[in-house]
Amino acid sequence: MADKDYSPVSCDYHDQLEAAAMHGKEVRLEFEQQGARQDQRGKIGDVFTEDGAEYVRFEGGKGALKIRLDEIVSFTEL
Repeated sequence: MADKDYSPVSCDYHDQLEAAAMHGKEVRLEFEQQGARQDQRGKIGDVFTEDGAEYVRFEGGKGALKIRLDEIVSFTEL
């Protein structure tokens, strides 16, 4: 999806992700990158903007990932 234009997420959704990061909560993210859907548990380390798109820095079972917010299919606090 990195080659597509960024589709901003709602402010409420952005705030939920920031709160999970700030409080160090464990989350489950389902997301799609490079045509592959992934489902991982972990923690959001940061929510940030880079090159006109918003991202989370996610520490999951497969190590650290940078995920664009519009690639996240579902987000659940555990």
